[in-house]
Amino acid sequence: MKGELMDGDQTSRSGVPAQVQSEITSANTEDDDDDDDEEEEEDDDDEENVEDRNPGLSKERARASLSDLSSLDDVEGMSVRQLKEILARNFVNYSGCCEKWELVEKVNRLYKENEENQKSYGERLQLQDEEDDSLCRICMDAVIDCVLLECGHMVTCTKCGKRMSECPICRQYVVRAVHVFKS
Repeated sequence: MKGELMDGDQTSRSGVPAQVQSEITSANTEDDDDDDDEEEEEDDDDEENVEDRNPGLSKERARASLSDLSSLDDVEGMSVRQLKEILARNFVNYSGCCEKWELVEKVNRLYKENEENQKSYGERLQLQDEEDDSLCRICMDAVIDCVLLECGHMVTCTKCGKRMSECPICRQYVVRAVHVFKS
């Protein structure tokens, strides 16, 4: 029935209306879907084999990722497909690579650069935290240069401290805000 020509009134030469014809075609494709299920089960087995070969990769997620690598030694045990996937996910062009060792080399370089970036990001974050520690807790713009009297807390700049009626830390009444000079 496939490939039959339709007449002007949307019936095939065998006399079957076009709607019925499409239902028959879709029923045939559903039978083909059963074969796909068997192939998916085989893919699941492949994912389990990946788990056995690379313990860093989970069964649910057999996709390779740079974060799955715990050391450079893990790169050597990866398949070409996994190496290409890591490179593609990190927008690295691998089109000129013909051999597995070239892919391994690129992933190794990517891994090292990623580690260096994480270290420098951690250092920048730490510096940022230290800078934030010295900023006024009210405006977050000026440096802390004021002590609130009676409680003695240093959490504001002079401008904000003079506007305080109570300490933002202990809620004690502010008698006076005194400018402090750090040497």
